Amino acid sequence: MLRPPVGVAILGFFALMAGIAYLMMGFRLTGTVVFGPASIGSGMAFWGLLTILTGAAFAAAAFALWATQPWAWMFTNILAVFGIIDGIFVMIGNGSFADGLAVMLLPLLVIWYLNSSDIRGAFGLPPRG
Repeated sequence: MLRPPVGVAILGFFALMAGIAYLMMGFRLTGTVVFGPASIGSGMAFWGLLTILTGAAFAAAAFALWATQPWAWMFTNILAVFGIIDGIFVMIGNGSFADGLAVMLLPLLVIWYLNSSDIRGAFGLPPRG
């Protein structure tokens, strides 16, 4: 297996950290792991299970990024688009173009990076024409 480009490895690291954080929060919401007073029976178990699934998806994407699987490239691009949409909501909610642009900056950078011809080639995708 070839080593992924450094930027892809860094994105994979951040995806793994997000996955671990989501897993921990999901276990906390389901009441499986309790730090302090338990909120069992509050109806949060469903949201905890969804959070655990999200964490598992992020962890799987991290390993797929390190293995340069094409679906991980698509997954990361989709998440970056959601980040841009989030930036638009921040712009509307705060009434500040600068705040929205600050939120959109990293997702825009990720999309630009992932769509460069070298990175597309590392994932086995054809270069943009």
